[in-house]
Amino acid sequence: MIILSETARKDIEQHAAESFPHECVGLLIGRLEGQRKHVEAIYRAQNTWTAEVGLTSAEHEHSLADRFYLDPRDYMKADRAATAQGLDIVGCYHSHPDHPAIPSERDRVGAQGVGGGSSFSFLIQSVRSGLAAELTSWLLSEDGERFISEEIQF
Repeated sequence: MIILSETARKDIEQHAAESFPHECVGLLIGRLEGQRKHVEAIYRAQNTWTAEVGLTSAEHEHSLADRFYLDPRDYMKADRAATAQGLDIVGCYHSHPDHPAIPSERDRVGAQGVGGGSSFSFLIQSVRSGLAAELTSWLLSEDGERFISEEIQF
């Protein structure tokens, strides 16, 4: 189970809406207490996805709407900031512009490279026509083959 503070929930919604029609990405800062993760704050990261050589500007623009890249340096900055507050990175979030808050195959493959094991949360904030919609949380199965829905409390 993941428990989001009201501030963290609103900050995710705002980040996703501001980034629309592109995906946003960030990290969840909090503490792990047994099977519960308490998220107190977020760390906004820049979506540093770069288009492959040869894409037109329109293709590049579209690619930002359905993918993201979290620079490892941002992860390290967030980790240092969390540690300084006596907290940890307990998950990450990203948005799905004009798409349901359900993980894609690209999300699953990308999640396999993230540390944190099966207790690391993956939140998805759906944004429809620029407005925050549903928010879901997922855990990657031990074998990395699928996502498992995780309960969210606010």
